[in-house]
Amino acid sequence: MSLNGEAGAEIKVSVKIAPATKDLFEIVKAKADSGKEIGISLTEAKGPDGKAYVLTVENRRKMKGRYRDTIKLLTTSSIRKELTIPVYGNIKARQIAVITPPGSVMLRGYAGEAIKASVTIVPKKEQMFDIVETKADKGVNIRFTLTTSKKADNNVYLVTVENIRKTPGRFRDNIRLFTTDKIQKEITIPIWGEIKATEIAFIKPRRLTLRGSAREQVKGSVNIIPKDKYPFSITQVKPREGKNIKCDLKEVEESGKKIYVLTVENLKKEKGSYNDMISLRTDSKDQPEIRIVVSARIRD
Repeated sequence: MSLNGEAGAEIKVSVKIAPATKDLFEIVKAKADSGKEIGISLTEAKGPDGKAYVLTVENRRKMKGRYRDTIKLLTTSSIRKELTIPVYGNIKARQIAVITPPGSVMLRGYAGEAIKASVTIVPKKEQMFDIVETKADKGVNIRFTLTTSKKADNNVYLVTVENIRKTPGRFRDNIRLFTTDKIQKEITIPIWGEIKATEIAFIKPRRLTLRGSAREQVKGSVNIIPKDKYPFSITQVKPREGKNIKCDLKEVEESGKKIYVLTVENLKKEKGSYNDMISLRTDSKDQPEIRIVVSARIRD
């Protein structure tokens, strides 16, 4: 038996219990192991083959949380003197508004770019309220604004959250909205941010794989296409190890745009696998280094 709902709301469940055959047994008592979170009542009813019983279980918990209990029904049966019914409660915090989108506000993007998201809060008709104050727990990485509009004689609130973090990294915060509601005086909006390092170029492919025979020429290429917003030049090409590869960088023009073509050639003359990393130094302050991962599998 499950009791699911919001704190403060009426949550009850009833179940009918009827003996398999007429007058097989009677239920003389119903009790809960704990009884702290639930109220129970047992009433008689008519069943198809005689007397039946209706067990009603009501939630008494006033705050959010989960609980378990067991109801024991004592019977007059000589075969089974006790019936047990497990009870599971899952009481959620009372919601006074419809929040869209629900859950955490996600701020994902690249450092230096505009990253923002919005949340709409619409009070439920039976719980009208005003938002009178707002604040962030930390406020270091975010800036937010609260605006109000009217819709069908009801206030609609819009929270717009903007990332102000300038460096790569992750962060969490909470925006708290204080309301005039007597029961739920606060609405919490979790904020989760993931800011990646600025990428100044489109790189195709991101990872270069070399596969082929040691007796053949094995090579591959990577195109580095500067983004319009971040023009740059590549000033140096340097493999981390360089033992098994040879690199060649050429600047070419394609559709009126400057692009770089990095060609990587395998030097390994026997069967085996290896990995390397090529560092491309740039004159960009936003991304001084671009790294290209190289993996190879050379067969006989």
